[in-house]
Amino acid sequence: MLAACVTIRTGIAAPDWFPCIQKSCHQYGWPLEVYTTTADYDALVRQYGFPGPGLHGIFMNYLKGRAIREFKKAHPAACLASGVRKDESARRFRQTREWSIFEGVPVWAPIWNWTTKETWQYFNDHGFVRSPAYAVLCISGDCLCGAFASPGEREMIASVYPHENARLNRLEIECGSIWGARAAKSRAKRQTSIVCTDCDKRYL
Repeated sequence: MLAACVTIRTGIAAPDWFPCIQKSCHQYGWPLEVYTTTADYDALVRQYGFPGPGLHGIFMNYLKGRAIREFKKAHPAACLASGVRKDESARRFRQTREWSIFEGVPVWAPIWNWTTKETWQYFNDHGFVRSPAYAVLCISGDCLCGAFASPGEREMIASVYPHENARLNRLEIECGSIWGARAAKSRAKRQTSIVCTDCDKRYL
């Protein structure tokens, strides 16, 4: 039985993400519980640099883990349900399970084995509304830490969320690291490859 929807404010999210959550819960009459991390994303970046896959665990602990601890205090015997699916990505396929434990809280993934097609079919059949961030970033927008940023994601943030992009720019200058470094390297590699191909063609 659904007791409430639970959401976590990580301190680094798309500005239209939380209002969308509130609107959807109000529309369907779902109770909403909001938990906010006690950590500060900017301070974490200044200490560790922007996260990549290697630092994801640390940032996950600070930005979401601490909020889940507060949830556990409020609901010691409760279980959480997650929308994570193994079909989302290669990383999800390797790491996700139908049942897991996070910060001492059991987490059930009821659609863990759903395909992407099945997921969108259910979503559309029930008239649910996507987060505005999903339309441009293809992610919910609840966390823009950049650990697993995709190529082009930063450019889209700059285009749609200039205030958040300015914040990331300031942090890059302050800490000397790059947001979404893995995606940036991938983009640079592709650009270099294209340039080299063009150069080779000129001399054929």
